[in-house]
Amino acid sequence: MRFSLVEEVYEINETVDQLRAKLGEAECALQQLLHTKMSLEHDLNVKNNSIYVDREMCLGKRKNLPLSVSVIY
Repeated sequence: MRFSLVEEVYEINETVDQLRAKLGEAECALQQLLHTKMSLEHDLNVKNNSIYVDREMCLGKRKNLPLSVSVIY
C-alpha cells in the first residue's frame, strides 16, 4: 500500500512539472500575442493618421487641381 502512495506522489509531481511547463509556454505565447497586438495597433494608428492627413490636408487641394495635368519629363 505504501509503495502505491509513493508512486502516486511521483505521478503528481510529474503532472505538476508538466503543468508548469505548459504554463511557461502559455505565458510565452501570451507575450508574443501582446507584442503582435501592439504592433498591429501601431500600424492601425499610422494608417488612421495617413487617412486623416489625406482627407483633411490633401483632398481639398486635389479638388482644386485641374483634371488634365500634363507631366513633362
